[in-house]
Amino acid sequence: MLRFICFVVTTVALLAAIPAPLAGQAPTPAASTWDPPRLPDGQPNIQGVWSNPERARTYSVEGGNPDRAQHLNITGLDTDDRGLVIDPPDGKIPYQPWAAAKRQDISDNHMDPPSIDYIDPVARGCFLEGVPRINYQGGNTMRIMQPPGYVVMIHEFQHAYRVIPLDDRPRLADNVKLWMGESHGRWEGNTLVVEVTGNDGRTWFDIVGSFHSDALRVVERWTIADARTLTYEATLDDPDVFARPWTISPRPFTPVEQGYEQWEDACVEGNAGVELMLQR
Repeated sequence: MLRFICFVVTTVALLAAIPAPLAGQAPTPAASTWDPPRLPDGQPNIQGVWSNPERARTYSVEGGNPDRAQHLNITGLDTDDRGLVIDPPDGKIPYQPWAAAKRQDISDNHMDPPSIDYIDPVARGCFLEGVPRINYQGGNTMRIMQPPGYVVMIHEFQHAYRVIPLDDRPRLADNVKLWMGESHGRWEGNTLVVEVTGNDGRTWFDIVGSFHSDALRVVERWTIADARTLTYEATLDDPDVFARPWTISPRPFTPVEQGYEQWEDACVEGNAGVELMLQR
């Protein structure tokens, strides 16, 4: 009996010595050693329809907001109250002081907005979500196609799409800003690395006012870990708004059954939400 007690105590002590993930930090997936099938141009084959199991994640990328429950009562969506930010370790967007004050003002007033500027652009006019938000939109499916030299992503929500060239062609002029940004990609083993610049400064990362400027630069890492797992990680940098770069990582994408037909999304038609939100 004494030996058993000593074994239990020792085991507990060893487990306690293992460092736990920091607050707001998701486990980092191990590097993939899987050898996926490849296309004639050498790309790992990730073609098909993929889905992200996130729910209500676009309410706040940080998670844990006290008024999340009220929002969920309105929408009926589920959530596990987990944020997406894995770096910094506190799970918070590293805003510069002036930007943190602006975001807090929007967050404090978004349920009773004094003007249209306090309303999420997606709810305001069904503007495109931008990158990376389109990739953690709950319930959104994404079809990936890979014509030679490209990766094409077609999203169910908002009819959004991205055409990602894999060569070193010149980028658009600095004064050209796009809702979905301009993407250029390259393969590093099983990981598709995509740099997104030329972003429109009017998109938000979530509903509660997490904003950026048009200087935003996003570096995405899409890793095909096995036949049923496509992981996603994005590092965001904006010297005009953030104190330092930061990183998000939602849950992995999983394949949707063959034969799935993407829906047509009519987000704007008959939408009177803004008028209702601004009624006093």
